Amino acid sequence: MKIKRFLIFFAALIIISDAEISVNAATLNFGLGPLEIRPQFLVNHQFLALYPENTLTLKNGESKLSYGIEMANTFVNTQGATGQITKKEVSRGLTIDDFKDLDGNTVTGFSLYLDAESKRKKIKYRYGITDSLELKLELPFLSFDGGTMDSTIESVHSLIGISNFRKGGAYRALSERDQYAFYVVRDGKFVYSSSRQIYNVQAEPTIGLKWNISEGGNVMPAASLKLTYKFANSDRSGEQKFIRSGGDDRGYYLILSKGFESWIVYFGDGLTKIGENRGFASSQYHRFMALEHRFDEEESFVFQTVSQSSIFPKTEASSRTTGKEAQEQRNSNLSVPTSVFAFGYKYDSGLLFLETGFVQDYNNFGNEIDFAFYWEMGVRW
Repeated sequence: MKIKRFLIFFAALIIISDAEISVNAATLNFGLGPLEIRPQFLVNHQFLALYPENTLTLKNGESKLSYGIEMANTFVNTQGATGQITKKEVSRGLTIDDFKDLDGNTVTGFSLYLDAESKRKKIKYRYGITDSLELKLELPFLSFDGGTMDSTIESVHSLIGISNFRKGGAYRALSERDQYAFYVVRDGKFVYSSSRQIYNVQAEPTIGLKWNISEGGNVMPAASLKLTYKFANSDRSGEQKFIRSGGDDRGYYLILSKGFESWIVYFGDGLTKIGENRGFASSQYHRFMALEHRFDEEESFVFQTVSQSSIFPKTEASSRTTGKEAQEQRNSNLSVPTSVFAFGYKYDSGLLFLETGFVQDYNNFGNEIDFAFYWEMGVRW
């Protein structure tokens, strides 16, 4: 792929052209880093999903231990445009017939009814193997339930003039608030079908290595390469099939950062290869850009945008398609990239560190969350 060859060439160029400058500019291009939150779309949770990180690595022998939680609200009703799934159908229990088109024909491709709040709790440990090589272990736990955010979201929609009965409001008004439902249909058959809530189930752990290729200098940015691997857990019985793919996933992220006085700019480009895709996409592409403003050495404000290719395979259909074979595309355009913006606050005193933020999608397609809150805090020694 051309962009991969370009990124490898660019990283090599940094090392060759800026080696002398980097000795005298060890912290010029390093800040506290971008916001470290992964996409929260319900179907994505079972797969490895890369997230932005700092180019800076821990020094040799240093350790960081942290605990964090990410809380997101997701609502998708691909049949909402036709009014086929409303409070009445959900109350009596959804069947496969509810996902057919208005003429009773099977809809080709994916159809969704997702109504949930997810909580992804994570324990992370990092260790500096050398001054430029860092090891990371992450163990996540997941909960899916009805939550309490629906009324607030609908009120905000109404306040800014978005109708909860239309696509812009995700057809939320057709459904009860604060319920839980996880229904994914492909080609007229259920992939997932559940209204049973899930609490604190262990997901598959990940291990990662981050190599700070160069500290950059006055002209060239700092550059780091992150490699991440998700271990497979073949036990997908019961509720565990919603949060474990049972496959070994792997991915990389090339991250660049450049400092301009109290401002740090970050760019990242990466790829995840999914080992067991369960009928979804076999790979996902990742890209982010972040702008960090450092108030001082300990505090920063960060704004960033993140784009990730859809977990749903691409089709020939588009949102303008009129044929019956692509109803789910007309309703929600599931195969377009997920696009979100985030802003947050970071604090790092040397011993204690904290990160908190807010995430909002801005494309309003059927493969994104409505919004997420998150925080992470820990200690360094």
